[in-house]
Amino acid sequence: MGERIPLQLNSAKTCRICFDTDNPNDFISPCLCKGGSAYVHRKCLDDWRSVNKNGRAFNYCDVCQFEYVIEPVVDDPSSDKHRLLVFRLLVTRDITLIVLLFQLIIVGMTFLLQAADKKSNTIKDLYPNSMSSFGIYYLSSLILFFAFLGLLGLIGFCCGCMNDNHNTNRRSDTCPNCACYPYNCICLDCHGCDGDNNCSGGGGDGGGAAIVVIVIILIFAAIGIVVGVILTAMLVSKIMKRHTNKLWLRQEAKKYVVTDFQGRMHELESMPAQRRIEVSTIHVQK
Repeated sequence: MGERIPLQLNSAKTCRICFDTDNPNDFISPCLCKGGSAYVHRKCLDDWRSVNKNGRAFNYCDVCQFEYVIEPVVDDPSSDKHRLLVFRLLVTRDITLIVLLFQLIIVGMTFLLQAADKKSNTIKDLYPNSMSSFGIYYLSSLILFFAFLGLLGLIGFCCGCMNDNHNTNRRSDTCPNCACYPYNCICLDCHGCDGDNNCSGGGGDGGGAAIVVIVIILIFAAIGIVVGVILTAMLVSKIMKRHTNKLWLRQEAKKYVVTDFQGRMHELESMPAQRRIEVSTIHVQK
């Protein structure tokens, strides 16, 4: 009696994806895999077919490379419309969440700026009195957000210009108080600099420094708009393409069902060679 228990445990079906033995009625054997990899939950397999990165798993087993025998569900226009509607709703939901996240970041920055500028009103004084307080700080937050993107883009540009260090060092020798970059030299000290990059011997006042800071922020914001739009378009396009593909495959997995060959392994082995790759060949390639 004690010897039969291990045999019964070993004969229990286990899903090769979730490693669970629950829902025995949902187990299928869709490919040439044997032993512990022979069985898989249909739901687990359908989920894997839809989320697999390269999309090959929708039609092929990742282990034995067997091409699944797929049977389309009876063509039902109402079911197709329902799947298409679900797909569109899921895509709309995800786009809405992305937009809301972006707005949440901007609104959070708005309240932070409003709290920081509460006493001095430095930012508020830069805008016309006709604008509302929230609109002023929201627009400022939007500009700062794009300025941050522009700063990141400028850092990337400067990193690409590091090969010009020889010319940079040579130009910095002519003005020890100047900070030189691959594209220009900026005078940091108005005393003792000669040449084209001096400050005409005069010291800058606080108002001039504020204007310079504002101009720099606006320049970064302009760069950020260009960089942000390009990078955002590329990133969103790539993410949404991959995500929508997964959502679409998830709906298609319900329409194109993998055939179960449980107890009919001889039918799989007798199929044409182009549908399957011999397991021995796979081991040789490894």
